[in-house]
Amino acid sequence: MYIDLTCPAEVFRTILPTEEIPAAALTLFNLSDRVITSAEVMLRLIDKRGMETEKLSYRGRALNGRPHSTFMMTVPCAAAGVCAAEVSVEKVWFQDKDVWRRNPANAIEYTPNALPVSRALTNLQYVAGDTAVGFPALENGLWICVCGRPNPEEETTCVRCGRNRDTVFARCNPEAVEAAVSMREKQLDLNTRSMREDTIRLQRIREEEYRAKQTRRKRRIRIAVCLALAIGLCAGIRFAGVPGLQLLAGRRALDSGDPEGAKQVFERLGTFGGADQLIPECDWAIARSKADAAATPEEMAEASGMLRAIEDNAEAVWKADETDLARARLLLARGERTAAEDALALVPEGTGDRDSLMREIRMAEAKEKLGAGEYDAARAIFLELSDLPGTADLAAECLYRPAEKCMADEDWDGAIALLSRIPDYRDSRSLTLQCHYRKAAALEEAGNLEGAAAEYLMAGSWGDAAERTANITLKQADALFEAGDLRGAHALYASLPDNPECAEKDKACRLSLARDAVNSMEYTLALELLEGIPDSEEDAGSLRAEASYQKAKTAVKQEEWETAVSLLAPLDRQALRKKYKDIENLYLAACEGAGIEAYPAAPEPTATPAPESEEDPGTPTAPPFLVTEDEQP
Repeated sequence: MYIDLTCPAEVFRTILPTEEIPAAALTLFNLSDRVITSAEVMLRLIDKRGMETEKLSYRGRALNGRPHSTFMMTVPCAAAGVCAAEVSVEKVWFQDKDVWRRNPANAIEYTPNALPVSRALTNLQYVAGDTAVGFPALENGLWICVCGRPNPEEETTCVRCGRNRDTVFARCNPEAVEAAVSMREKQLDLNTRSMREDTIRLQRIREEEYRAKQTRRKRRIRIAVCLALAIGLCAGIRFAGVPGLQLLAGRRALDSGDPEGAKQVFERLGTFGGADQLIPECDWAIARSKADAAATPEEMAEASGMLRAIEDNAEAVWKADETDLARARLLLARGERTAAEDALALVPEGTGDRDSLMREIRMAEAKEKLGAGEYDAARAIFLELSDLPGTADLAAECLYRPAEKCMADEDWDGAIALLSRIPDYRDSRSLTLQCHYRKAAALEEAGNLEGAAAEYLMAGSWGDAAERTANITLKQADALFEAGDLRGAHALYASLPDNPECAEKDKACRLSLARDAVNSMEYTLALELLEGIPDSEEDAGSLRAEASYQKAKTAVKQEEWETAVSLLAPLDRQALRKKYKDIENLYLAACEGAGIEAYPAAPEPTATPAPESEEDPGTPTAPPFLVTEDEQP
């Protein structure tokens, strides 16, 4: 495949013509830093057999191709039997009147790096984005970006997607992509393992709770038995009986739902009968009851602290996490975002709805920053929470509000830069056009007509931007015309085809430029300039005849027969024989070389029979005129 790296525009997408829409829709990408106003393309239509059905050249005008952006162009053509199309950019006209022309010598051959639909392409797009088509490559002084665009070896950034060359080769080579995908798969495996461990932990907590209930039930049975025996043994335990009865009373208080009284008893008994080992159970019961009864964040915080102070009790830890989550929800509902965030800091990640609560806190923080005018910080958080509903609009609002301030301060460039990042939000498109209009008006008032014209063009249809653009363009064209810059004046007059005055002045410019082109033997340029000008206009006819004749002579020498025929056939060769004595011989030679009949016979009439002719019917019809030997050059 060949590519011209000097071409400022590339064909991004081609939609084939149909019976309903007999035109090819082209999407082009402006690779340059200048506005493209016109482009000429060569379109080859190909049928299902791979044969060329039509080849045509077409120039699109008033395209408004903004730098590093796509723009549309429609090429009228037939749709019958078309299965594919090949498009090449032949010429490009810029807003600053500069013109780029294709030079076949600049074409460089390269091998595209596009990958077929496969796992390798899927992995590459995971790392480099959906615009990636293949791995980067180096060949013949070029480096091919991951987006498929060839770039000169000395360029450090891709002219199409803007990616850095070193970054592309470092991160998007097959080994780096495979490593990134492997890392992602390991992360997913770790997440799955963490969820499985959480499930096992919860099951273990439930089993421990069940065993605890069974233990308490057995304990109640033992206490009842001991109480019956205690009545008969009171006399035998005179000295040790008082502490024993207190221990028994403490156990009964714990089982009956008075853990605080039981704890006081156990603390007095110390280590007697293992009373100190029952104190943690009392603490757990006290903390649990406080957590269940807590209604305010303060009460919940106290209960959580008591629960977390209990050692070697998984159920207490789970209850503390649940209490802190409820406290964070309550604080967040009351608008105390910082306190809610502190409460969640005590809860491990992945516990309950901790992550969703943390995201709500981050959302509240972003809204606070938005209200306080900290737009950059707020936008960063909104983008971080992009999967939540409404965050896209809030992130856009973080650019919309400072853009409004820039407009109030008449900082049009700042407003345009911000609004261009959110083209589909509210009335951003309209405001962008308005900013271009206001900037253009300021430039026009300051006398910068060229800058004002460019900004009015960017303003599109806002207000009277089109009319102002036309007026400024006309002033500039008149100034160039008076200064003798006919090429510049022609480019500006041609951009206003609907203005009769401009059309006449443009015609005068083109005639003068055509004379100069003929004198300098630039016959192709002369014919382009004379296109659309009738022969009756001044010396347009003689200039066109001279250019066509000279170009046809060159074409015959180079054996480009069809080109020579197309140039000489429209001319009045009989009237030009005095000036160009060999013009008819040139035409006959071109027709013979191209295999075209020079004077096709007129079709015979069918309605009325032809009158009888006295001439011999076998005599062939003579051509309109022949060149004799006396007239040979």
